Amino acid sequence: MAQSTSRTDSAGSLPGNPREGSGAPLSGRVVLLPRLKERDRIASALERAGADVLRAAVTRTVPGETAALEATAHRIAAGEAAWLVLTSARTVEALAPYLHVPVPSALRVAVVGPATARAWTELTGTAPDLVARGSAAALLEEPELAGPLPAPNAARRVLLPASALADPALAEGLRRAGWEVEQVAAYTTVTAGAHDLPPNLEDRWATGGVDAVVLTAPSTTRAVLELLGPPPQGTGLVAIGATTAAATRELGLTVAAVAPSPTPEGVLQATVDATRTTAGPAPAPQEPP
Repeated sequence: MAQSTSRTDSAGSLPGNPREGSGAPLSGRVVLLPRLKERDRIASALERAGADVLRAAVTRTVPGETAALEATAHRIAAGEAAWLVLTSARTVEALAPYLHVPVPSALRVAVVGPATARAWTELTGTAPDLVARGSAAALLEEPELAGPLPAPNAARRVLLPASALADPALAEGLRRAGWEVEQVAAYTTVTAGAHDLPPNLEDRWATGGVDAVVLTAPSTTRAVLELLGPPPQGTGLVAIGATTAAATRELGLTVAAVAPSPTPEGVLQATVDATRTTAGPAPAPQEPP
């Protein structure tokens, strides 16, 4: 897994998205985004704000068991569930090969975050019924899922395909609300090999050459620790949401900032806050020769 090939110069600019001048909030900052994703809107937002974005895949996805995913797709097609709950775009991708489109109109779909909503719409051509902001736990605050339950003769099953490493809080909360939750391991994530990291990333990390790292999931936090070691002083940890922040703190690490929403704008705001807190003033731009 090599470093992203979309960077066109040593400053990390994307084609068509030139870096802003020295007045940009992240000018002179180096930000590690530990994932490789085409058309990465978070990377683009950081680069437009002046950051030198280093991208590397620190985890890889392993699909769940075919039989379990096929069974979930069958229940969806047969109209055997009241809700389908999707907490990430990766879950949509894992379910896609088995899903029969169009899905029954009676099925209601709840997702976490705009990225998951886009993935569902691109796959099915329909918008989800409910889009929660923040972490998966935000779904438990939505009246449609928190209660009251449907009529006694109505479907009460909730299909919850998710990562095998997912926090059980969402499933437990839905069950407490009276729903019959069927959770399926749609995929899991494992740490990538150290040989797959971009050249010199380990040295830049160890010597304090990274001002901030965006942690996009608990598994990402664990992988960064395993591959790169604890963050040196001056490297701010930015969590994409409350669940990732909690998992990071459980590992004994300090979270410099938590994105108010798992969006490019939210991550950018948190990254700016983190670099101001942990790294002090940005380096002064050098005058051209």
